[in-house]
Amino acid sequence: MKKLFLIGKSLKHSISPFVHNKILSELGIDAVYSNVELSDFVKLKEFVEMVRKDKDVIGFNITIPYKEDILEFCDEVSEDVRIIKAANTVKKEEGKLLAYNTDWIGFKKSLEDIGVDVKDKKILVLGSGGAAKACIYGLYRMGAKEVFVANRTYEKAERLREVFQDILKILPVEWLRRYEFKYDIIINTTSVGMYPNIESSPFDFENYVAGIPVFVYDMIYNPPKTTFLEKAEKKGSKTENGLKMLVYQAVEAEKIWFDIVNLSPSFLLEILKECEKKI
Repeated sequence: MKKLFLIGKSLKHSISPFVHNKILSELGIDAVYSNVELSDFVKLKEFVEMVRKDKDVIGFNITIPYKEDILEFCDEVSEDVRIIKAANTVKKEEGKLLAYNTDWIGFKKSLEDIGVDVKDKKILVLGSGGAAKACIYGLYRMGAKEVFVANRTYEKAERLREVFQDILKILPVEWLRRYEFKYDIIINTTSVGMYPNIESSPFDFENYVAGIPVFVYDMIYNPPKTTFLEKAEKKGSKTENGLKMLVYQAVEAEKIWFDIVNLSPSFLLEILKECEKKI
């Protein structure tokens, strides 16, 4: 039986194995997907060494906080990873580790599903890590020309200017000044508000008087409605969590590992419904 993994620091509440194993079963592929928690960079290095040696390992996904660190161990990167400098999917092929990013595709599809238009919109992205980079790249592919970025460490937000300088304009915002500008769309890419710290929010809508955003998105899917989304809804914003993104990026990863064709919309809807019951 072939092996696939999700690696990250804390995965107790991840439903990725359910999603991937459901897809593998639907396609009749003899493989199993499981979580592996890695406490630090040393453990990450040991995991990669294991992957290279184990002939049954086909690939793996990466989540917080290793989406950027993993590139140090990869032999080749896709064009989007070269720009984003973060990967969430690795495929082992002929002894080499190839890095890809399916996060931005999952994010983009989840917005397109509900008809969100990002062109000429003032967009704020909260966070500046690997998820933020994928999000910004997805916004660029949807037609965005500039994006505000707020991070607790201002220098990290500022560094994204260089990352994306060839494709779109990044406007770094000091964390404490994030309420001073009017935004049409606000997107959370941080882990603030994720289970079990469900009372936390990266943006206080009570303090935001510059206007009501048209759309507010949280990459977090557990809980399904974070405090961040709850408060935005009360203000009148349309909201969406990261569940569809999770499923869509998983499908894209399976395409990379097994060269599969698209799954039927009815099957994807079935997975989404079952995922909703699990969180």
